[in-house]
Amino acid sequence: MKSFILRIIGLGLVIYFVLPAIVSGISIDQGKTAITVAILFAVINFAIKPVLKVVTLPLNLLTFGLFGLAINVLLFWFVGSLIEGFTIVNFMAAFWGSLILTVANCILDRLD
Repeated sequence: MKSFILRIIGLGLVIYFVLPAIVSGISIDQGKTAITVAILFAVINFAIKPVLKVVTLPLNLLTFGLFGLAINVLLFWFVGSLIEGFTIVNFMAAFWGSLILTVANCILDRLD
Protein backbone atom coordinates (compact mmCIF):
# COMPACT_ATOMS: atom_id res chain seq x y z
CA MET A 1 0.00 0.00 0.00
CA LYS A 2 2.85 2.33 0.84
CA SER A 3 4.49 1.83 -2.57
CA PHE A 4 1.13 2.44 -4.30
CA ILE A 5 0.71 5.76 -2.48
CA LEU A 6 4.30 6.76 -3.26
CA ARG A 7 3.75 5.84 -6.91
CA ILE A 8 0.59 7.98 -7.05
CA ILE A 9 2.44 10.92 -5.51
CA GLY A 10 5.42 10.41 -7.85
CA LEU A 11 3.24 10.20 -10.95
CA GLY A 12 1.24 13.18 -9.73
CA LEU A 13 4.43 15.22 -9.49
CA VAL A 14 5.50 14.10 -12.96
CA ILE A 15 2.09 15.03 -14.34
CA TYR A 16 2.07 18.41 -12.60
CA PHE A 17 5.63 19.59 -13.20
CA VAL A 18 7.24 17.60 -16.02
CA LEU A 19 4.49 17.01 -18.59
CA PRO A 20 3.37 20.65 -19.06
CA ALA A 21 7.02 21.77 -19.18
CA ILE A 22 8.11 19.23 -21.81
CA VAL A 23 4.98 18.59 -23.89
CA SER A 24 3.43 21.73 -25.34
CA GLY A 25 -0.08 20.30 -25.77
CA ILE A 26 -0.64 19.31 -22.12
CA SER A 27 -1.76 21.70 -19.40
CA ILE A 28 -2.89 21.21 -15.83
CA ASP A 29 -4.50 23.66 -13.46
CA GLN A 30 -3.44 22.63 -9.97
CA GLY A 31 -1.67 19.95 -7.92
CA LYS A 32 -4.91 18.40 -6.71
CA THR A 33 -5.90 17.77 -10.31
CA ALA A 34 -2.53 16.09 -10.96
CA ILE A 35 -3.05 13.70 -8.04
CA THR A 36 -6.58 12.95 -9.30
CA VAL A 37 -5.22 12.22 -12.79
CA ALA A 38 -2.52 9.96 -11.32
CA ILE A 39 -5.08 8.03 -9.26
CA LEU A 40 -7.46 7.63 -12.20
CA PHE A 41 -4.64 6.58 -14.53
CA ALA A 42 -3.45 4.01 -11.98
CA VAL A 43 -6.97 2.60 -11.58
CA ILE A 44 -7.45 2.40 -15.35
CA ASN A 45 -4.08 0.70 -15.77
CA PHE A 46 -5.04 -1.78 -13.05
CA ALA A 47 -8.64 -2.51 -14.07
CA ILE A 48 -9.21 -1.76 -17.74
CA LYS A 49 -5.81 -2.13 -19.41
CA PRO A 50 -5.43 -5.91 -18.76
CA VAL A 51 -8.82 -6.56 -20.34
CA LEU A 52 -7.91 -4.42 -23.36
CA LYS A 53 -4.60 -6.27 -23.71
CA VAL A 54 -6.38 -9.61 -23.87
CA VAL A 55 -9.00 -8.35 -26.33
CA THR A 56 -6.39 -6.76 -28.61
CA LEU A 57 -3.87 -9.60 -28.37
CA PRO A 58 -4.10 -10.51 -32.09
CA LEU A 59 -3.38 -6.89 -33.09
CA ASN A 60 -0.55 -6.75 -30.59
CA LEU A 61 0.98 -9.88 -32.08
CA LEU A 62 0.66 -8.54 -35.63
CA THR A 63 2.27 -5.21 -34.74
CA PHE A 64 4.95 -6.73 -32.48
CA GLY A 65 3.59 -4.93 -29.42
CA LEU A 66 3.24 -1.46 -30.92
CA PHE A 67 -0.53 -1.59 -30.57
CA GLY A 68 0.03 -1.77 -26.80
CA LEU A 69 1.60 1.68 -27.02
CA ALA A 70 -1.45 2.90 -28.92
CA ILE A 71 -3.69 1.53 -26.17
CA ASN A 72 -1.64 3.38 -23.56
CA VAL A 73 -1.89 6.62 -25.54
CA LEU A 74 -5.65 6.27 -25.98
CA LEU A 75 -6.15 5.53 -22.28
CA PHE A 76 -4.07 8.60 -21.37
CA TRP A 77 -6.13 10.72 -23.77
CA PHE A 78 -9.30 9.24 -22.24
CA VAL A 79 -8.17 10.31 -18.77
CA GLY A 80 -7.53 13.79 -20.16
CA SER A 81 -11.07 13.96 -21.47
CA LEU A 82 -12.59 12.89 -18.14
CA ILE A 83 -10.96 15.32 -15.72
CA GLU A 84 -11.54 19.07 -15.83
CA GLY A 85 -8.37 21.06 -15.46
CA PHE A 86 -6.26 18.48 -17.28
CA THR A 87 -6.12 19.30 -20.98
CA ILE A 88 -4.55 17.28 -23.78
CA VAL A 89 -4.76 19.16 -27.06
CA ASN A 90 -4.06 16.48 -29.68
CA PHE A 91 -2.95 12.91 -30.27
CA MET A 92 0.76 13.76 -30.45
CA ALA A 93 0.61 15.48 -27.06
CA ALA A 94 -1.10 12.37 -25.69
CA PHE A 95 1.58 10.20 -27.31
CA TRP A 96 4.50 12.08 -25.78
CA GLY A 97 2.77 12.45 -22.43
CA SER A 98 2.00 8.74 -22.32
CA LEU A 99 5.58 7.91 -23.23
CA ILE A 100 6.95 10.16 -20.47
CA LEU A 101 4.52 8.64 -17.96
CA THR A 102 5.61 5.15 -18.98
CA VAL A 103 9.26 6.05 -18.44
CA ALA A 104 8.42 7.62 -15.06
CA ASN A 105 6.46 4.52 -14.10
CA CYS A 106 9.46 2.31 -15.00
CA ILE A 107 11.76 4.50 -12.91
CA LEU A 108 9.35 4.29 -9.96
CA ASP A 109 9.25 0.50 -10.40
CA ARG A 110 13.04 0.39 -10.10
CA LEU A 111 12.93 2.42 -6.90
CA ASP A 112 10.65 -0.09 -5.14
